[in-house]
Amino acid sequence: MMKKLVTVVGIASVLAIGLFGLIGTAQTRLDPRTVQAMIDSINDEYRAHAFYQAVIDKFGPVLPFGNIVQAEAQHIALWKFYFAKYNVPVPEDTFLGNVQAPATIWEACEQAVAAEIAKAAMYDQFLTFVQQPDLRWVMMHLRDVSLNNHLPAFQQCGTGRGPGPRRP
Repeated sequence: MMKKLVTVVGIASVLAIGLFGLIGTAQTRLDPRTVQAMIDSINDEYRAHAFYQAVIDKFGPVLPFGNIVQAEAQHIALWKFYFAKYNVPVPEDTFLGNVQAPATIWEACEQAVAAEIAKAAMYDQFLTFVQQPDLRWVMMHLRDVSLNNHLPAFQQCGTGRGPGPRRP
């Protein structure tokens, strides 16, 4: 059920982008700093996806990792769309299969909290100089998802107050 919801939300997001006139070919060239921000952004999404997948591979489809790994895949797909729009080569995912899960699920939760906080800070930094409205929208959207959805889920991880594993 959750997988279908995530898919519907992802499709709806892409449709919403089109409705607001953000889809199309880019008319302006991006400055090198903005291109690097895009590369850093997709690499961060690759890294998060790989880490959450490594946790699932080691501990099974535990929540919230089972849900959030799917969201990370959606974020990667969204970035790939903008790489194509701006005719920027998409970097290869060098993280999947090369990231190790920690020894315990509790450590995984703690590392995920730190990663989501760092991701939000990264997007805040990029928003200080990225000028393109559509790229700013993507960065604000993904920052907000990290802060408002992923971070609270990982903060609840293991506390017994939310879905997922509980500390013994």
